Amino acid sequence: MIFAFQERLLRRLIDPLPRPNIMKLIKPLLLGATLLGAQLLASMSSAQAAAGSPEVPTGNVTISLWGIATQPWQIMIDDFQKTYPNLKVKWTKYSTDEMKQAVRVASAAGKMSDTWFNWGGSLAAPYDEGGHALEMTPQLMAEYGVDKNIVPAALDLARNKGKLYGIPIWVRPMTIFYKKSIFDKYGLTAPKTFDELEKVCETLKSKGIIPVACGGKFSWMTMRTTDFFVEHFAGPAMHDKLFALEASYNSPEVIKAFTKLKEWVSKGYFNDGFISLDPNQALPLLQQDKAAMIFQGPWIEDQNIIASHEDPNNYVPIIAPADQKPVRVSGFQEQLQFWTKSKPDQQKAALLFASFITTPEVAKRHVGEFGAPSTVVGVLPPEDHPITTQMAKWLQGEVQLYLPTDQALPQELVNAFFQAQDSLVLGTITPEAACAQIQKAVDQYKAEHK
Repeated sequence: MIFAFQERLLRRLIDPLPRPNIMKLIKPLLLGATLLGAQLLASMSSAQAAAGSPEVPTGNVTISLWGIATQPWQIMIDDFQKTYPNLKVKWTKYSTDEMKQAVRVASAAGKMSDTWFNWGGSLAAPYDEGGHALEMTPQLMAEYGVDKNIVPAALDLARNKGKLYGIPIWVRPMTIFYKKSIFDKYGLTAPKTFDELEKVCETLKSKGIIPVACGGKFSWMTMRTTDFFVEHFAGPAMHDKLFALEASYNSPEVIKAFTKLKEWVSKGYFNDGFISLDPNQALPLLQQDKAAMIFQGPWIEDQNIIASHEDPNNYVPIIAPADQKPVRVSGFQEQLQFWTKSKPDQQKAALLFASFITTPEVAKRHVGEFGAPSTVVGVLPPEDHPITTQMAKWLQGEVQLYLPTDQALPQELVNAFFQAQDSLVLGTITPEAACAQIQKAVDQYKAEHK
């Protein structure tokens, strides 16, 4: 209508004029119309961005994606390239350790991938704080649908000092699983409080069943139990302050947690010699009916249980009963991050790719192949996956997550935590000495990083 009005006005103005004067008047009017049209198009683009419709690069654009070889990126790449034929994704595949090394080396060399897979916490912090990973500002979050498409628990987990430097793709809760057939055999029900959990452990031990299977080699599987004890005794607020190095590990609450770990070891609630057992050998103790519970994550459903032709309904995840509010279990998110120095079109295309795969329509279409739990609001796993379905429902509801220590603390302090924890298990130091040892490392780290 605006252009029609301009045309009528133009005709009224030029009709009475002599021919030589016509072009003098037409030129500025045409220029004005062109500028107005450009302004209108710009306004439309801004409105689209504000409404959560990201800009699509024009022309042929290829972006680089670094991801782990076992991850199902190809299903999403194919759908994305079908939807946007001018955009291509070149996926470079790495193993887990190769992935960490590739990003570390690339950041030092100043040549990152346009987008790359990463975890969170201290594994992502060097790239967040080193200016390599693009900050997802509120404007970018709105433009690419992050604020409305991603569950709040995943966003909270991904943030570094309140800021977001990536788009979460998957979220992996870790909690207590119990084997239903063993619980049924001994008339046990899922514990809902910490006291009930300890009574279940006592009963199982008296029946000759290992209460909790653990593979303590590499320390991180034992850490899951230790973290749970800290959450119980210290509570969520203090637990978070410990991770932020704003509270002392040499405090009564943390000492109680380490004392409880020592008590469970002394009572035989873990398998004998667990400190040297490979984590991969812990779940088989449940599969062989030698143990009844384990701290694990949703990946065991596909990788171990279904792969062994077992019924996943026989392995039931529960919310680890820390007796705290808000209700939290350990967990971590897995995200895509974006290079700050990518060319503008490559950066837009990389962001568009992550936005595309986290839209509810696309995520629902591929949830069976792409894995779960998804970070996308309203997207639940297939019905034949009861473990991931249950965990996804938790995340869509009131259950929050706290990072495991090996992602929450700087890696130098993770090593100190592991050393103190394992020394306690082996009986070479007391709970008080273990906590003092960790805090000493914290104090030294803070002094060196003022």
